[in-house]
Amino acid sequence: MESPKNKTLFGFTQNVFFLSLVSFFNDIGGETIKRAIPLFLANTLGVKAEVIGLIEGISDATPQLFQLISGFLSDITEKRKPLIIGGQILRSFMIFLYGAATWPRVLFFRFLDRSGKGITGAPRDALISVSSEKTHVGRSFGLARALDNAGAVIGMILASILIIALDRGTLVMTRALFQQVVLLSVIPLFISLAILTFFIRDMNAPVRHQSFALHQNLGTKYYLFLFFSFIFALGTSSDAFLILKAQMSGITLWQIFLLLAGYSLVASVSGYLLSALSDRIGRKTLLVTGWALYAVVYFLFAKISHASTLMVLFLTYGLYYGFTEGAGSALVSDIVAPSRRGTAYGLYNMVVGFTLLPASLIAGYLWQTFAPAAAFYFGSGAALVAATGLLIL
Repeated sequence: MESPKNKTLFGFTQNVFFLSLVSFFNDIGGETIKRAIPLFLANTLGVKAEVIGLIEGISDATPQLFQLISGFLSDITEKRKPLIIGGQILRSFMIFLYGAATWPRVLFFRFLDRSGKGITGAPRDALISVSSEKTHVGRSFGLARALDNAGAVIGMILASILIIALDRGTLVMTRALFQQVVLLSVIPLFISLAILTFFIRDMNAPVRHQSFALHQNLGTKYYLFLFFSFIFALGTSSDAFLILKAQMSGITLWQIFLLLAGYSLVASVSGYLLSALSDRIGRKTLLVTGWALYAVVYFLFAKISHASTLMVLFLTYGLYYGFTEGAGSALVSDIVAPSRRGTAYGLYNMVVGFTLLPASLIAGYLWQTFAPAAAFYFGSGAALVAATGLLIL
């Protein structure tokens, strides 16, 4: 019988293809609700930017509470699939609860939803890695990120159509509209759960009896990359601030969701092509370019308030994701042994994810205390430092 690694669909192994399809459906629902929450908090509940920064920071950091643990468990048990399914079940059911929430409840439900995402992350990346052909790891992660972003495109377009149908000219996210977005987000997550259950097969880790002595196993290159990723992440506050910036410039609600669809489309197309390119030219070149591009785009977000120019910046921002997402995951695969990749992805995701909490808190504080531009200047500076450090060292 053909193994999941040998059996191919559209040029990819079975596991890689279906895990990428799971990412597609997850982002139809997950990204739609993620983009709607900051607008709901600001427009309907009247929450200040500092509190939105706190909620978004916790939302981004929460998955990392479980990344290292779930990645390590997937290594020592040689079982990735049960952890992926368990996390998917948790996040799918939490989406139901957002509709009638106050902001403290939004925070609590968001914590549980994102906990499910955290449980799935490292085992999923490790399973993609060990299910890929050795010469096409970047291409495999590129497909996963491309379909992930393609799902966000579909979700944003559906949300935009929903808003046009209910109130085309609205500038704000009402409670009734938010509840409709919640319903829109639920179905794709359960489709993902079905795909995981019936189409994904576990691949055994090649080495048993793992220890937790991280410093003995992951290597100097890994830790250097981890350090510069931390510096960069310190400036990557939640995209909620980009959404609020767009709303301040007078862009209507349905146009904001179309903008989000546009930059996700750019990220999807460029992500696959550039991640595949990283198999030939190396990951570092793409990462340095992507981080430098982020620095430029955030600097311009600080300077510009004209609606049409901001629309162009949103699309350019999608290129940053294209340069970095697949290349970053593939680089971990390059520099860490297969038997330790669950742990390596868990630690990488944990460090980067935890840093998103102070990143959003800092951005919220700068936005509220000084000016919105200050938050973007800080993000630009951190990205420039990280890009320079990675290029030199």
